[in-house]
Amino acid sequence: SNTLNTTDARMRGMKVVVVDPIGNTAASKADEWLPIRPGADGGFALAMLNVLLNELGIYDAQYLKHYTNAPYLIGADGHYLRDKATKKPLIWDSEDGKAKTYDVSDIKDFALEGTYQVNGSQGTPSFQLLKECVKKYTCEEMARLTTIPAETIRRIAKEFGEAARIGSTITIDGKELPYRPACAYWRKGVSAHKNSMMSGWAIQLLNIVIGAVDVPGGVRGSVCN
Repeated sequence: SNTLNTTDARMRGMKVVVVDPIGNTAASKADEWLPIRPGADGGFALAMLNVLLNELGIYDAQYLKHYTNAPYLIGADGHYLRDKATKKPLIWDSEDGKAKTYDVSDIKDFALEGTYQVNGSQGTPSFQLLKECVKKYTCEEMARLTTIPAETIRRIAKEFGEAARIGSTITIDGKELPYRPACAYWRKGVSAHKNSMMSGWAIQLLNIVIGAVDVPGGVRGSVCN
């Protein structure tokens, strides 16, 4: 059962941090309980993202490049820049120095940051825009929103990013797989508030940026939907 699996993982050294307004059963059994103002979960996650991306530079670049839309170029209108013939989204190949459709076989390196001129339009990788977007969610500002101290938010973000062991692998049944032993998980508490969908996406972005989706140690992609 999930309970037994969790117990076994705790015995092996897994740290559990519960963010909840109430010191409930899960909080009482956690390694650390962070009381939060009800409905402020999204702000806490966004502050963690800001720390990971802009203060510490901790993210799984290879996962983002190959398994997400992080390198897709976004135009000034907020939409994908698309190839005129195929209408497929474009990325910027930083080695070849030109735009290509996201699915061609000769991409040498997907650009995640920067701004590029493509057919008279300016395009920016969506990852770059994410980094810029979360800058305003500082730990100090989100501490006022969440009631969780800024230094605690920074520490939890750092521990989360380091625990992910980005770049590590594990071999299971003879197959080498990415190993990301960290994840953020939420249930009804987050979903019971206004803008809960956006809060959920902010939390899921924590898993995405460290590459901990559908890999050993991470979260199942379908669990948080």
